[in-house]
Amino acid sequence: MRVLDAHSPGPIRLRQSGVALAILVWFLAAMSILVAGIVYQARMDIKLAQLQIGQARAQAAGDGAIQLALADLIISEQDGEFNSRRIHSSEFVFSDARVNVRIVPVAGLVNLNLASQELLAVLFTDDGELDEGRGEVLAANVVEWRSSPARDNATGTAYEGQSESGNATPGPFEAIEGLLSVDGVDRGVYERVKDSIYVDPQGQAGVDWQSAPVAVLAMLNSGGDIGVQDLARSRFADTSVDAVSPAGVNMSFQEERSLSLFRIDALVKIGEANYRRRRWVDRSQVGADGLPWRFFRTEPVAGLNKKEREMLVFVESIYAGN
Repeated sequence: MRVLDAHSPGPIRLRQSGVALAILVWFLAAMSILVAGIVYQARMDIKLAQLQIGQARAQAAGDGAIQLALADLIISEQDGEFNSRRIHSSEFVFSDARVNVRIVPVAGLVNLNLASQELLAVLFTDDGELDEGRGEVLAANVVEWRSSPARDNATGTAYEGQSESGNATPGPFEAIEGLLSVDGVDRGVYERVKDSIYVDPQGQAGVDWQSAPVAVLAMLNSGGDIGVQDLARSRFADTSVDAVSPAGVNMSFQEERSLSLFRIDALVKIGEANYRRRRWVDRSQVGADGLPWRFFRTEPVAGLNKKEREMLVFVESIYAGN
């Protein structure tokens, strides 16, 4: 008869050892996943903190540069060197932050509340992303939206012309984001035109080519011999009030008015990061801080898109005299 040693591993003890080993392996795997998750979360928190710090620094630098640019504008106005129809560009350096400030008269932008249907159609089809037919439909929808009576707040009934989006009631636009409420205008369309538009009941129906930023200038350039960048460069050099428009610029929407509203873009470069701080100012009103201007719209700090990065390089080349 075979006698088993009480201390030798039998089938039961072997199975118990295998289970214990499996539990240990699963525990180590779980701990590895947990540690990896904690490390990933910590890295994400660090990146978010760095992003928020960068945005805060960009906001401070952008706001400071905007105030200085407005002060310089008033000085040039007192010296008789101010031209309300041209874009004013200036450069500021704060420690490691370099800021390019562009003061854009709204006369160079498309007023969603007053622009003609023809001008709106050109706006929507300019970049080639939409065909002419769809651009005309969107333009008609914008005109219908801004001209429609408002929703009956008592009954919640939508009048004829009410958009199906339900994001806003029809009537004059109160902010450029209201364009998203118009039938057919999706986020892609909005992103393509948002840098070319503004809303104001006291603005103008046309566009002044001398005040137009590059995005609008490209819309007005109907294929002349001179390119948009060259046109912008020559306009930057010619600061005279009565500068003659070159051949190729569509003057059918031209309207020259001296308005008190300006859009100010501060393009901030900190290290390798680029940011934009955008504020809208009314020069005809005094702000709460007692300064001779009032900010009526401030947009959050955002990263520069491709066109804005190209514009920053373009402005740098102008200052370099290239």
